Amino acid sequence: MKVEYKISDWEDLINESSLTKKEKVEKMLFIKKAYDNNVPVILDLDHLSHLFGLKKGIVASMINSSQSFYREFKIPKKRGGYRDIVTPYQSLLEAQQWIIEHILSKFKVHDAAHAYVKKRNVAMNAMRHIGCDEMLKIDLKDFFPSIKIPRVRELFNRVGYSKAVAGYLTKLCCLNGSIPQGAATSPMISNIILNSLDRRLYVLSKNIGVKYSRYADDLVFSGEHIPHEFALNVVKNIEDYGFNINIVKSRHYKSQQRKMITGIVVGDDNIRLPKVKRREIKKEVHYLKKFGVLDQVKRYNDIYYIDRVLGRLSFWKQIEPDNIYVLNSIKEIKKMYEEFLKS
Repeated sequence: MKVEYKISDWEDLINESSLTKKEKVEKMLFIKKAYDNNVPVILDLDHLSHLFGLKKGIVASMINSSQSFYREFKIPKKRGGYRDIVTPYQSLLEAQQWIIEHILSKFKVHDAAHAYVKKRNVAMNAMRHIGCDEMLKIDLKDFFPSIKIPRVRELFNRVGYSKAVAGYLTKLCCLNGSIPQGAATSPMISNIILNSLDRRLYVLSKNIGVKYSRYADDLVFSGEHIPHEFALNVVKNIEDYGFNINIVKSRHYKSQQRKMITGIVVGDDNIRLPKVKRREIKKEVHYLKKFGVLDQVKRYNDIYYIDRVLGRLSFWKQIEPDNIYVLNSIKEIKKMYEEFLKS
């Protein structure tokens, strides 16, 4: 991002304004802090709207009536019930993407965090725990809804924004009092806010020779032995930080037990997809080859069926990058799909 003004330019601009002496000093403190943190200076709502490239009235509406700028829908959970998901309309999405690029990307994320981070993924998260004897897996309950407005506002205050500007940015990233699942900014905000908890748990783990990693709301600790007192200490730290444990999805794996992280089997010397998942994918690939693209799309009444199969194969490839069956299947199905589109 190109910096439009130098600090001296801002000083001239602020000094020439009709602000009181106290207000001028406050403005310059915010400006200098923003420069120190390598984020854009944002003076007020007019300035923010200009940076977004949107009309002030639209930005004001997004701030004051954020619920009007989301589509809401439900998706079924594996264990029953539904999960509420929202997606922002284009204008709000553009504002959130600007916030990601120019502000959120400037924050540091802990090395233990593997979700929503460039050059890190679910497979790398699982690989960290290969060869462990014991594993403690803890799932955080209501992850995004647990991250409330005050924490998000503090995040923007921290880098140099006034109370008013931090409030604008917070409302553009929150819905109904917390960060919503589906907003473009939520994943990165969650990693930033959990940075200090990640640091705390990393040190706690390192002190007893245990490895720690986190993939979104899935925390994993592994080593030769996971003491009960350590597990209790981890839970206390998590709860002190304002999160609740999902007991149903949390587990302490002992030696000789099959260990699973985010749907990946972690073995003594590798990671792999569970047998049942491999069978499911192989079955889909078999029927695609046998009956063709059109037949399978009609059978499942899903125009994105091929994309979904390729997505599952790509996930498998991420876990087992040298798997010849997976590599050949991806190549063959892509070729079939290209020929189908040409026909």
